[in-house]
Amino acid sequence: MSETTNKPAVQVQNTSVDIKLDGNVFSGWHEFQAAGKMAAALSQSTIVPRDYQKNPGNCLIALDMASRMGTSPMMVMQNLYIVNGRPAWSTQYIVAMINSSRKYKTELQYDLTGSGDSLQCTAWVLDKSGHKVTGPTITMQMAKDEGWYGRNGSKWKTMPEVMIRYRAASFFGRLNCPDMMMGIYSTDEVVEMTPDQYSVVDAEVKEKANQQPLDFQVDKETGEVKEPQKAALEAPAETVEPPQKRPAEKVSAKPSAPAEQDGQQTFDPGF
Repeated sequence: MSETTNKPAVQVQNTSVDIKLDGNVFSGWHEFQAAGKMAAALSQSTIVPRDYQKNPGNCLIALDMASRMGTSPMMVMQNLYIVNGRPAWSTQYIVAMINSSRKYKTELQYDLTGSGDSLQCTAWVLDKSGHKVTGPTITMQMAKDEGWYGRNGSKWKTMPEVMIRYRAASFFGRLNCPDMMMGIYSTDEVVEMTPDQYSVVDAEVKEKANQQPLDFQVDKETGEVKEPQKAALEAPAETVEPPQKRPAEKVSAKPSAPAEQDGQQTFDPGF
C-alpha cells in the first residue's frame, strides 16, 4: 500500500512540461519562450536564407507560419521571400502546397488554349465528390492590361506558357485555398505590383535608421524638450553662449521674491 500511495508523488515530481507548437507559437508564454529559443538557434545557421540569418524575429515568424500550416520551418524559410519589403511565396511552393494538402481528389491541372495574344489558361482540380473546382481564367490580354507583360525584365515575353500557368495557380490558390496562402501573394505578383501597391523603404534610410540613440534635452527654465541638432555638435561655442545670456537677463527681472514664496508654500524638499 505504501508503494501505491507514494507513486503519484514521484510521478508528479518527475513530470516535465511537454511544449508543442501546435498551430500558434503565441498561444502561451511557454510556447513563445520555446519558439524564441528555436528562432535564435535557426538565426545562427548559414544554411537558412539571408533574410533569416542573424534575424531571430524573422525566424520566429517563420516558425509561427510553419506551426499554423503543419509543415517544416525550413520549408517555409526556403520558399518565403521578402520582395519590395513584403513576404511572398514562390509559385512552385503554392502548387506544392495545393497538391500535397490532400484537400482535393486530383492534383492541380491546367486548361491551356490558344496561342500568342489569344493564349489563356485556367487551373482546376476535382474535389472529393468529383466536382470540378476552377480558378480565374488568365489571358494574355489580362497580362498586358495589368502591366505584367510590358514590365522591364518580364518573363511573360520569353516564357508566356510558364508564366500564365504560374499566375493561374496563384489565383486558384488565393480564391479556393486562402487558408494555405495565408493572404500572401506569390513572388511573381509582388514583383509586378505597381509602386502604389506597396511601400519601398529607402536603402539609405533603412541602413541609418536607429543607428544613433535619441538624446533629448529638457530646458530647466521653460520645461521645453529640445532635440540635439547637428549645429550644436559642430559648433559647441554657439551652444554655450545662449545659456550664459539667458540667466543674466532673467536675474534682473526680479522673480526672486515670488520664487522664494513659491518654494516655501508649494515645494517640500522632504516629499
